[in-house]
Amino acid sequence: MSWVVAILLLLAISFAYAAARGAPWVPTWRKDFDRLLAMADLKPMEHFVELGCGDARVCVEIARRTGARATGVELSLVQWAAGRIRAKRSGTGARVVLGDAFSFPLRDADVVYLFLMPETYERLRPTLEAQLKPGARVVTYVWPIPGWTPVSEDRRDGSPSIFLYRK
Repeated sequence: MSWVVAILLLLAISFAYAAARGAPWVPTWRKDFDRLLAMADLKPMEHFVELGCGDARVCVEIARRTGARATGVELSLVQWAAGRIRAKRSGTGARVVLGDAFSFPLRDADVVYLFLMPETYERLRPTLEAQLKPGARVVTYVWPIPGWTPVSEDRRDGSPSIFLYRK
């Protein structure tokens, strides 16, 4: 019985740590996948990176629909495990790594997707500016990146906004 308590405590700590580092887990709405795909304009074999991928639903769908290489980065052990299972079962080649959005290398990313908290976008901005290659795109869901001007915005009544940035 004590191992069950230890596991539950570990899970609670994992969720709390992940939420404190970037955002609580709130999934991207499935009804917005088409909008996200249009905004990202991914080509086959481009590299899509989702920082804070949760259960990897976006990464898997991106890989399935576009043929892009999709990598999800997740800090929460529970979400990472769920994402790994989803990615493996999908057969898309999407991969999910256990890691921190602030230390994952982005130099080969063609598109970076973020659905985190606005203050996390601001903290990530220097990393994005330093590491992204020219022409790389950043797509954010719900909130804009403070201090950046989007090249395109998709705003619709009853749906979260989607913002596109280009380095």
